Amino acid sequence: MSPTHPEESLGANPADAALNPADSVAMGVPSSRAAAPAAADEGSHEQGTFRAFGYRPFRLLFAAFLINQTGFWISHLSLQGLIVDLTNNDPLQSGLLFFALFSPAFVLAPLAGVAADRFDRKRIVLICYAGISLACALLATLSSRGALTPTIVLAISAAMGVAFAFSGPSNFAIAANTVPMDALPSAVSLQSAANNLTRVVGPLLAAPMLAMHRYDISFAIYLVAASTAGFLTWRMRIERYAIDADESGIWVRIRSGFDHAREREPALPALSVVAMLSLFGVSHVVLLPVYCQDVLADPRYFAWLVAASGLGAMAGALRTGQMRKAITLRSASLGLFAYGGALTAFALSRTVEPAMCAQLVAGYFYFSVMTKLQTLLQQLVDESKRGRIMSLFQIAWAGLVPFGSLAMGYLARPLGTANTLMLSGVVCAIYGAAISLVSSRWSADAASAAARRS
Repeated sequence: MSPTHPEESLGANPADAALNPADSVAMGVPSSRAAAPAAADEGSHEQGTFRAFGYRPFRLLFAAFLINQTGFWISHLSLQGLIVDLTNNDPLQSGLLFFALFSPAFVLAPLAGVAADRFDRKRIVLICYAGISLACALLATLSSRGALTPTIVLAISAAMGVAFAFSGPSNFAIAANTVPMDALPSAVSLQSAANNLTRVVGPLLAAPMLAMHRYDISFAIYLVAASTAGFLTWRMRIERYAIDADESGIWVRIRSGFDHAREREPALPALSVVAMLSLFGVSHVVLLPVYCQDVLADPRYFAWLVAASGLGAMAGALRTGQMRKAITLRSASLGLFAYGGALTAFALSRTVEPAMCAQLVAGYFYFSVMTKLQTLLQQLVDESKRGRIMSLFQIAWAGLVPFGSLAMGYLARPLGTANTLMLSGVVCAIYGAAISLVSSRWSADAASAAARRS
């Protein structure tokens, strides 16, 4: 039996999915976990999208997430603008910036997952916030003095990428500790909606600094945002969770995470849906500027398309939080099918109005599918292995995007932008349809396994 420890912890990033929040045994949630919901304030039993706000730990989590993500978007756009200024708009350097920031999520996620299960998750997140704050302070100082070079920017960005990689699994895992399991869809959907809100607010706040080339102010803002989020995290107090007491070697513990995912059907198929959506769906964003230039003949439409996608994504996240019935792998895979159809329609669009409508629908199903899938995984796994399972989610979600983006850019040259987008949409639709057809078998296997565990 794994020991438990009281923790004060932080929560997480956007994401996805629920099976049956009413049945903790069938979902593979330890009975001790289901029987000890987070302490709630009066009125916490309200149903619907906003139910999670009834729990003080989640309110602190949500505030920390909203503040930090707004600062992230301001800093992220400023890093892109800074690299453009320093390298005279060298596309290779811009690609290296994305690689430095996001490739650690792919490389280090398994180690980060083990750390999230083995050590104090709150401390991991606080250390990561401290690292991000230090990096921002360094960027702000050097930028104000005109002492930054592309090499220095890439090195500091890589360090920030490491912090993002290690904080991810702990953030994802702790999100399930801030509310009882039957309120988890509400918590995840609210964070998804907040993520899309910051995708709009962050760029708007960054615009004046970018126009004036005052990147030092942008990095200073992210320094304050990350520090504030760290303080809110420190104030957070949640229920106990199980610490993995396994003393095996690190590679054995990583392997045990894969084994646990294989045992808890349909975890692996769910992860495969996440991976497909990231590789062939999310990665299409890299082609949007080229699509606006080549197909719509006006690069200014890029901001309109991003706004339409963000609006749809916010609606998809909030709608998922309102769902009362069980959310299954089949419903998520059907959402991937619909996403593929919307992306195909977008590829066929030749004017801005249908293109915006298609992006609105694509954004809706993207965050609907992701919100369902993360909640599904959160409810299937044991608490002591939650970090490792969510590290696999991080690999499938964020870690594959750089590779998908590179593939999109490569294929767009011989195939053309519109044809590459259409191919991506068709692949997503076919995979979603295939998983939905065979998902009943995994559901039956999961029910049988749950019956044996009970």
